[in-house]
Amino acid sequence: MPCSIRIPTRRARRLQAFALAAAALGVTLAAGCSPSRVAPIVAPVRSAATDAPGPKLGAACSVELYGDSILHGGYLGDRRLQEPPADALRRLRPRYRVVDRTVNGETASARSASFASEERVGRIVVIEHGLNDAMQGLPLESALRAMVAKARAEGRQVVLTGLSRTLTGTEVRALGDAAVRRVARDLAVPFADWGSVPVRATEMADILHPAQAYSGRLVEHLARVLDTVAPECV
Repeated sequence: MPCSIRIPTRRARRLQAFALAAAALGVTLAAGCSPSRVAPIVAPVRSAATDAPGPKLGAACSVELYGDSILHGGYLGDRRLQEPPADALRRLRPRYRVVDRTVNGETASARSASFASEERVGRIVVIEHGLNDAMQGLPLESALRAMVAKARAEGRQVVLTGLSRTLTGTEVRALGDAAVRRVARDLAVPFADWGSVPVRATEMADILHPAQAYSGRLVEHLARVLDTVAPECV
């Protein structure tokens, strides 16, 4: 089974057009995509709660979020939703102790390099990655598999999310989404199918990132998947 996404030349040309369209709309792909390959205009933003102490492994209702600007709630480079996904999850499921480790512009390839040496406290690890890797032709599947294996070796449960919808670059998005689905299927990981969540064009903050209402529905879908993993936390 292939462990990487390779974008053919034709798709690469479409991806270039995708980037030009983003620039024309004032969307900084460097901030919304990966700082590992594209120099961001603004530095990646980490949550203030990233290094907060938490419960020991096995605490019934604890979750750590790993992902890029979509799960961070970022858009237009340096802006953030009034209620970021981590806060929305805390509101929807008050019993959860949520640790937000999301980073604007991050790729699974970049995070997997440090994932093995990071200290975690959550019983459940949510991983939301894919679009940035797909746009840059990075080895998404192998990175996700390594992260899942490491989290499970620590005794944690893992949830993967699919890719949210975009206003352009649909083929590239589909490549990333298919890769995450394969990993979830092959490794029997609970999968939050974000591609199935409905969205209108007016509910996008820019061509890549959800505005508040759409972001909220994505988190609601994630919460329902978490309910199947830890029903006692509902």
